[in-house]
Amino acid sequence: MLIFLRSSADTNAVITTALDEVTVASYTTQYPPLANAVRTVIPWYAIDADPMDFGRRLLRVAAADRVCRALLSRATTTWGVDFSIRDDAFVTADVQKHYVKQLKIWLSPLSGNLGSRDAHRDTVDAQYARLWSTYGLSQATLRLLAASDFFKELNVAGRRDRIQIYRNVVEAARALVGEVTSWPSRTIEKIAVLSLLRSPGLAAHQLQMLEVVATAFRTNTLVPDHTKWEYLPYYLRGAPLETVAADVAGPRVLGAIHDALDDSAATRASVDRAAVNTFKGLAAGAEYRRWRMLPPVVRYQVLISDLARILPGGKQESRHWRVEFGAARLDGLPDNLGGYGGWAAGMTEHASATPHNPGKAFPFAAGWTRNELCPNVVSSRLMLAPLYAGTSGHNQGRILAWRALVPTLPALANIPLGLVISAGYSVLWRLYYDKRVSGFHTLFETFQGTHVDTTVRNLGGVPRPPEDAVWSAVLATSLTGTTDVRAFWSECVRLFGKRGPSFHRELKAATAAARRAALEACPGAVIPRWNTTGEVDRTAPEVDVWTPEQNAAVLREYAEWRRLAENPPVPKDVSGSVMSSLVLFKPEQVPELSAKDRLQFQVDIAAVLGVDQYMGDPVMKKLFNKWLVKNASDKTTDMEEREKRDEQVKHIRWMFDKLASDGSGPRRMIMGPVVQAASSMALNPDEVD
Repeated sequence: MLIFLRSSADTNAVITTALDEVTVASYTTQYPPLANAVRTVIPWYAIDADPMDFGRRLLRVAAADRVCRALLSRATTTWGVDFSIRDDAFVTADVQKHYVKQLKIWLSPLSGNLGSRDAHRDTVDAQYARLWSTYGLSQATLRLLAASDFFKELNVAGRRDRIQIYRNVVEAARALVGEVTSWPSRTIEKIAVLSLLRSPGLAAHQLQMLEVVATAFRTNTLVPDHTKWEYLPYYLRGAPLETVAADVAGPRVLGAIHDALDDSAATRASVDRAAVNTFKGLAAGAEYRRWRMLPPVVRYQVLISDLARILPGGKQESRHWRVEFGAARLDGLPDNLGGYGGWAAGMTEHASATPHNPGKAFPFAAGWTRNELCPNVVSSRLMLAPLYAGTSGHNQGRILAWRALVPTLPALANIPLGLVISAGYSVLWRLYYDKRVSGFHTLFETFQGTHVDTTVRNLGGVPRPPEDAVWSAVLATSLTGTTDVRAFWSECVRLFGKRGPSFHRELKAATAAARRAALEACPGAVIPRWNTTGEVDRTAPEVDVWTPEQNAAVLREYAEWRRLAENPPVPKDVSGSVMSSLVLFKPEQVPELSAKDRLQFQVDIAAVLGVDQYMGDPVMKKLFNKWLVKNASDKTTDMEEREKRDEQVKHIRWMFDKLASDGSGPRRMIMGPVVQAASSMALNPDEVD
């Protein structure tokens, strides 16, 4: 949920009075920290009781804010769609619809995780008991909000249980406008990490790192402490942050390393076959089966991450490297955007890992809330880059830990450690991390961490095969071993971005195609569907997953849309008729269904979805999507039941397609002089006189 903080000595005017011409500022200077004794929590509904009124307020603020105006201009230019605001709404219907969707997620009283895994609750009362009662909010008000029409269609199961904490409406406006203007970027990022998921170049470097460590273990060059594992117990045993004895962790760490080396002919000679066999037999094979549901790049990254803690030296801390445009550029917004393409972006060290920190009473809040006054955040939003948990100290610390091993393990010196670790984390966090209960670092945020690897490299001669597109882009924009993150993100947009009013349809189809390619490249592996996984205690990879049929359905839907979109209206000359006009029609709009058949399809769909009557295509499709969450074939392990459910889903989709193609009888647009009121008549073009 979105909340504001103020002093008890102030009124809400300090929240609702927009910051005057502030582009960037030190947060603690602009807003000195509040002592607990005077800190007052102001939920969004204390500003505007109606969520849409609050949403309109934010857009009114955005229309006047210099940073928001710059973001809207950049998005309009980049995505080829009008992102401007008029009359407290986005002028483009699809953009406004996406904004309202974000409002539902950000304002929901069911969202409010401050970093605890057990915070994700399915009922407003449970969420109140877990969190909001602590901060003096009204349980009765939260109940009314949760039951309101505005939040009824919110997908509670897979929602991101986030909390947004601000001091002023300008921050909230910038954050939401930043989310909306980077809407396509979220999908571009997903396509990019799906490419890295099946990258042979990345996987080869990961295996080199693991082989060096395996050799060091065999020669007793390094003495590990296996009990310091971190991610491995979650993905292997479904036990987050499990603490165990060395004789429990050891066989699993060693077995997983050597099992990875067994994946490739290039590293197979280093495999300890006994360690692999022991690993396969643990828990009667259940752990191994679960482990191999992860694709190779993900398994390797889990090990690389944990080894940074297990090996001598352990995890390390550092200042955060962040990308920024110069102060003069940011101060000139939005009037100076004409020269944006020539702006230089540099890297700056920040002493604080969390430049937006509302106080110790809100642990981990910075994982959900970006500092909208920070030059790094403003610069990143101008690049239309996807942001979430901020730059990653986790990533930087692991890179430094591996760098510290180079004097002892010189074979690591020729591996671009910062790039390999950053790319691996980008895949792991974007696809396999439980984003319902914790923020994650985006691809763009993570690669800023490559700058802690100060080893001077020359990667100009490393092969960049075009079929390994994103890893090749990483190499091309990181020739000395650190990534030019602006250039890298621009290349991702060039590779996968779409322009025009249908960008969201095209990106959805491109994602399905990328997902299909990744699954085909990684036989036996799965890709989670977090947004349909309702039970918070389920852990990856044993959660809802994408099936080939689900990918195929997305691609079929897109193909059908393209067929209709590319079949323009056909003009028919009816000059000489009493209408003396042109009738525009699409041949496939001629009714294919009788009234009886159409009614039967509607009755059948309503019956399956458990409603008394057919309530129109948009409503029924939403109900169908909700029905799918509970009834998709991957909800059962019984193969016969799976086939039955798949056939049922196909049949329902077929009925929807028939109803859509029939269109309730064609509606003709009449252009030119009209003799009789016929503009909405269902005309058969062959019968026009």
